[in-house]
Amino acid sequence: MTTADLKRLSGAIVLIRSARDKRVPPTAMRGTIEIHAGDDGATPAVMLALDYPQMFNAPAHHRTIELSDRQVDELIASERDGVYQIELDIDLSPTQ
Repeated sequence: MTTADLKRLSGAIVLIRSARDKRVPPTAMRGTIEIHAGDDGATPAVMLALDYPQMFNAPAHHRTIELSDRQVDELIASERDGVYQIELDIDLSPTQ
């Protein structure tokens, strides 16, 4: 995918599921795709931004997850009506 194609993803909504979530039904988080410019013409980094709301015992905070090239390909292939989804093998809890 070209740099211009990747930049078009910036700001798109993504549904992020954790492969480690064993609850029934599993939960997911809504995130935003961010594209960060690469150094000296390098391929831009594709990141998923998650915003965790303020809770009674925890302040609001932000988490960013960088995707590998394989994960970017999966993300792009998942597009349906401008919305993306991906399953990652990480814990999505706000304490991570």
